[in-house]
Amino acid sequence: MSDMKTPELTEAEALEVKEYAASKLEVCRKMNDIIGTQIFQILSLYARVIYYPLSKDSVWGFTRIKGARGDGQSQKPFVVINSSIPIDCQVFAAAHELYHIWKDNKVDVVPSNVMEEVTGDRNELKANRFAAEFLVEGNLLWKELRIYDIASDNVSLKDILILSELFCVPYRTIVKRLFEISFITKTDRNRFLNASEQEVMIARKRYALSIPQGDEKIAIDNLTELAADAYENKQITFEKLEYLLAISNLKPVDIGIAEPEKNLFPSDDELDKIMEE
Repeated sequence: MSDMKTPELTEAEALEVKEYAASKLEVCRKMNDIIGTQIFQILSLYARVIYYPLSKDSVWGFTRIKGARGDGQSQKPFVVINSSIPIDCQVFAAAHELYHIWKDNKVDVVPSNVMEEVTGDRNELKANRFAAEFLVEGNLLWKELRIYDIASDNVSLKDILILSELFCVPYRTIVKRLFEISFITKTDRNRFLNASEQEVMIARKRYALSIPQGDEKIAIDNLTELAADAYENKQITFEKLEYLLAISNLKPVDIGIAEPEKNLFPSDDELDKIMEE
């Protein structure tokens, strides 16, 4: 990977994004906390989130700013997260979209090659840097480097994968963060970024590290919760509940709701006995 082909933020732009990420971590009271999959709950505070398996090669996610007409929460944007991609990529996509919701309130699509940063779009570079700063805060990264006794002059692929698993972010994000906090050189950064997916996969298996997978989840905001509440409050029928849950590939029994007993009409013999009495 040549530096000439890799667009980067200026020092001033990077500092601006870093300070913005720090301010948002403070708002969320997460300054001393590894975010990881908590990002999904944070995102749900600011958007109506839909998880859907769009396929492994599809976009990582996208945002639509305005809700449906007549919707009481129309000021909340819709965000779609592709649940076919590995969970660490879902985490990164969620943080990337948070930047656009918080900072520029714009429609956005996170392409499958978002980590390669080949377009040179300054706003997308900022969204990526924000996601990295928000998910892998510098002081926390330094702390973990000390805990795992990782030396700057001897960083290994295993070290990077351990940190990737710890912070639940893509491998490339950790590589870039180590360079951004001046822990590794640009030469080392490029060397690690040039590692093939196969090399990374082999290393994960060799060191018995988890292999991030997509969960293929289907969830439309809080539809399941609302449907269950509506049924339990006798606002919808059991059949309607089944229909709504099927959208998320669920059945009532999956959420602890049993099918009600059906009232059966008495047989002819039973009717005769009743009449005789």
